[in-house]
Amino acid sequence: MANVAQNMVLSGLISQTATIQSAGPIQVIGSLTCPEIDQGDATDSQVVAVVSQNGTPMFTSAAGSRGFQVHLLCAALDTITVALSSGAPVDQPANVIKCTVAIG
Repeated sequence: MANVAQNMVLSGLISQTATIQSAGPIQVIGSLTCPEIDQGDATDSQVVAVVSQNGTPMFTSAAGSRGFQVHLLCAALDTITVALSSGAPVDQPANVIKCTVAIG
């Protein structure tokens, strides 16, 4: 099993990459905080998270999902990228989308 323990915090509609140091199975677990109607926003978020391994998309969340969990088999020095995107106006202001990602 890969000995990996990395955390990333994404703020806004951005992408961030981590490098896996040792080979083995890993989990990528993400939790999103997004605009919601029941919290006073005009519409719900439509953010989509894409998890890529070495540039190849391995997982795409449903629009508006609040989290994800992906299991990957990695080689040493593989890269894992988490990218957040949305075309919804409610998601566009700076730093309105927050995502905490644990890789391990």
